[in-house]
Amino acid sequence: MTSEVEQSAAHSVVPLGRIERLSDGYVLAFDRQFDYPRSYIWSLLTNPGKVRLWLGELAGEWELGKEYFLDLGGGTSTGTVLQLNPPTSLQISWDDALGFESILEWRVLESDGGTLLQLRARSETADFLTEGAAGWQHILAALDDVAAGREPVPPGDWAALRDAYSQEFDVSNTMGWMETDDGVTMVHFDRRLSSTLPLVKDALTADPEQQPRVEQAEVDFTAEGSSTRLTVRHVIEDPAVAPALMAQWHAHLDAVAVSVEGDQPHTSMRKLHALEDFYRATLDTAPAG
Repeated sequence: MTSEVEQSAAHSVVPLGRIERLSDGYVLAFDRQFDYPRSYIWSLLTNPGKVRLWLGELAGEWELGKEYFLDLGGGTSTGTVLQLNPPTSLQISWDDALGFESILEWRVLESDGGTLLQLRARSETADFLTEGAAGWQHILAALDDVAAGREPVPPGDWAALRDAYSQEFDVSNTMGWMETDDGVTMVHFDRRLSSTLPLVKDALTADPEQQPRVEQAEVDFTAEGSSTRLTVRHVIEDPAVAPALMAQWHAHLDAVAVSVEGDQPHTSMRKLHALEDFYRATLDTAPAG
């Protein structure tokens, strides 16, 4: 069983995973030690009735080489089962609604009289990496609860945990969010860019088509060593326009990141529509208040 200290840590805003840079991308790594047999932990990963308790509703079972569909209760994931080696490893591709694909590998190893569970999520870019780190930490906390026979507790402060990963591993957050302060509702983005403040400022304002939106928002630039923190706050009067506005800002900030790296940004309408659908679903499922 996990201890009370481990239970508290699992639901804290302290990063329990690692974000590592590779030559061809990034890997998000978690290691969990359980005082349970390996066969039991393997069943939590592969038995659909148990997977439902901590991750989501799996249509059917994991089958090697076959596609899967996972209902996450507010979102979905699809992909292919790439490896299935009972009771040691499960590897799947993880495709989200925005078209991002990562490779997830679970390894279940005998260790110290119990089981070491390893999760590795590999992706080519840092897009949504801090958000994914916070999300997987909360999912693994739910797995801890289910393994111990407890009802999973609601996730903690996801935004604070995401920010903690960003600070500790120097990786920018990707998502924007909507917030209300003193009755004023605004769209908020906070990005870290690996470039100097003048270059970031020039890239933000280089596209004349984006200039009206930039002028309507409050934009702050903060130099942080060789990087620049770019904060955007855009007041909105009608929350119904938030998904479209967030998609536009998200795509523009992605273009800024590409530009400061010396490449030519290209934003597709397909990506813009996918982002708008993504933010609409995110706002629809956000808790009230």
